Amino acid sequence: MSPQKAKPIRKLILLSSSSLIIFVVMLLMSNHSNDVAFQNFMKFNFGLTNRWPHSPYGPPWLVAICKDIAALGGHIDFILITGFVLCFLFFLREEKRLKEFVFTIAGAIIILFILKSTLNINNPSSIFDIFSSDEFGFPSGHALMSFVLYASLAKYSGKKLIYTNARYVIYIFAILLILLIGISRLFTSHTPTEVAAGWSAGIFWLSIVNYLFRKH
Repeated sequence: MSPQKAKPIRKLILLSSSSLIIFVVMLLMSNHSNDVAFQNFMKFNFGLTNRWPHSPYGPPWLVAICKDIAALGGHIDFILITGFVLCFLFFLREEKRLKEFVFTIAGAIIILFILKSTLNINNPSSIFDIFSSDEFGFPSGHALMSFVLYASLAKYSGKKLIYTNARYVIYIFAILLILLIGISRLFTSHTPTEVAAGWSAGIFWLSIVNYLFRKH
């Protein structure tokens, strides 16, 4: 293998292994004492909302904003955006990117279902449960799926743009959106370890997808 081809593969291996290590660390840190410490921190700094279930921290206006932001990683927006992208790639006859996108999204859903089923006391009975319920905490499904979805969209959009600065704008916007969705979940139903685990699982899966679909 030539050095030009080996370098990207080494980067993908480093990225996937690093994200896997982070996920394991977050899993080990996700325990009752850490969760209680985070809850006390949020109560002391933001207070209890006492208005919506599973959204206890901060004043009502802040929780409402967080719910709106988190919805961008929820199942309804996820289905709508995914369906639009599939139709868009289909009508553009982008067969390779269409296959890659379907593989990426389907794989992420399967991975999330497996993680939710094996790492939580209460197991989801169906794939739909992991999107419609906050009962299965680890890892954050919003964090994982929003990372996979918006990072994929940024990659596809960036490849279509001629100007490098425009690509940077797309990438920065995707990063900010992913971060905001993750942070919003801290005010609604998740802990930092659950959100970070969702991000690291998303990075791991995308690195695997990029390795499988990269041009040799």
